Amino acid sequence: MREAKSLSICLVVCCLVVDGSSVVVADSGVRHDPHHDPATSPPSGPHLLPPPATHVTTRAGQAAALTCIVRHLGNRQVSWIRGRDLHVLSSGPVTFSSDSRVSVTHRGESWTLRIRYTQPRDAGPYTCQVNTQPPLATRYTLTVIEAQATILGKETLYVQAGSTVRLECVVREELLIPGLVLWYQDDRLVDRDAGGRVSVVTRVTNVTTSSVVTVGDATTADSGNYSCWPSTGRPDSVLVHVIQGDPPAAMQHDNSANGETKLLLLLLLLPSILTWTLLPFT
Repeated sequence: MREAKSLSICLVVCCLVVDGSSVVVADSGVRHDPHHDPATSPPSGPHLLPPPATHVTTRAGQAAALTCIVRHLGNRQVSWIRGRDLHVLSSGPVTFSSDSRVSVTHRGESWTLRIRYTQPRDAGPYTCQVNTQPPLATRYTLTVIEAQATILGKETLYVQAGSTVRLECVVREELLIPGLVLWYQDDRLVDRDAGGRVSVVTRVTNVTTSSVVTVGDATTADSGNYSCWPSTGRPDSVLVHVIQGDPPAAMQHDNSANGETKLLLLLLLLPSILTWTLLPFT
């Protein structure tokens, strides 16, 4: 009996010595590898990988791409959801949007939502979702920057007949790719003429586009609404009046009103000025 007990102890000790530290015999009799950490092991089911970017910025008119990367998708589906109205844009490769600008491409583990010719209304949150339980999701933010044209000076311009009209339009946007700037007089395209009386000069720097239209020896036919239209962005306009003879009464009244305002301001400040000048210096 004593020899049998000794033999059992020897078998257990020998087993531990042979296997070393790589195997631990638990109370339940299940062998466990201490170098295996379940927390660091890749999941076997669908899981999302970090995308190239979750904040995407583009300018109006350009295409935008949001990429979702899913590994081990199996028989699950990837859906794209627009956040502003919770509209499901796609499920798998099938799109549910009536907007032909929206499409989804699938290549390998990547599912990319593409929006062509972006508009400011396309901006906002989007979600890539996998229909697991609970669902897996990655959220994205799309920013669409629209260029804004600005015509320098007043909104209404009066010039004497025979003088020169000069209008300068500036389009400034950090994401702006230099594009075309068009001038219109009412609904007619303004272009340089053969006689050189009308000229359009556009200069482009890193973030600014400046366009100048010049009309020499102006006549009343040059009056109208002049608008500056960038190729992508919002326009600006100015009203030009080419007048014969004396300025109209509206201009004289405006100048008179400005003069009266300055005079009234001076009279209000005069007591304070006199008091300050008469104070003794210490």
